[in-house]
Amino acid sequence: MKTLITHINPHLDDICAIWLFKKFHPQFREAQVEFLSAAKDGVTWQDKAVDSDPEVVHFGIGRGKYDEHKGDLNQSAASLVWQDIKNSGLVKDELEQKALDELISWNTLIDTGQAPDYEFSEFSVQSFLRPLDSKKETSQKAINLGSEILDRILEVLKRKQQSIRDWDKKIEFSSKFGKSYAISSETVDRSFCKRMGGDLFIIYNPKYRSVQFFTPSQNIDLAPIYEKVKSLDSEADWYLHQSHHIIICGSHTAPDSKPTAPFD
Repeated sequence: MKTLITHINPHLDDICAIWLFKKFHPQFREAQVEFLSAAKDGVTWQDKAVDSDPEVVHFGIGRGKYDEHKGDLNQSAASLVWQDIKNSGLVKDELEQKALDELISWNTLIDTGQAPDYEFSEFSVQSFLRPLDSKKETSQKAINLGSEILDRILEVLKRKQQSIRDWDKKIEFSSKFGKSYAISSETVDRSFCKRMGGDLFIIYNPKYRSVQFFTPSQNIDLAPIYEKVKSLDSEADWYLHQSHHIIICGSHTAPDSKPTAPFD
């Protein structure tokens, strides 16, 4: 029987290593997970030495292939798994590889204590994953919850990588508001635009035929643009956010809204 081994009350890193291993080794996708005490030496499963049975894989425990505690400086269990996956040529999608590079780097900084302080706060991912009651059942729940969270983080990072690609197609223009950009993309959002710098952004999402005007500046009021687009197309469902920094016409949260005429 295929079995994955880690220690009781697994860290984010151990959960990440198991999640990653399952993702690229489908034959282990339904493998059972067993939890052992994090003994310093001699960790075995059913009297078998670590890494002696291809059906049994240890993560973050046992001083084996995927245990950084054997002396792999600036590595984590997940980074050792990821390194092996890439060396084996199992990654076929460039966008996914870049997203996973970032995810594993983030995880390793946390596991090695090098991440910013906020990554260790009460509101951080790893803080609410560990049950700390040394029970197999709750350790398994941590594996399940952590895997779902990591799935979602990966999707966010893949969208980020797609946004970086799409940004190359942007149109820069001058306006009275300052440096302005127009972009057509299913993934570029306001958070991404903030990181790019600029005063005004026009974002068209072809999937939802939605349009957004956005400014990250606290000194710009988009009400004049709102009044102008309302006068040009009064039938569309234009919405001026109470901050006066966002104008929206259609979105994934309002798929039944009427788009502006050029995209109707």
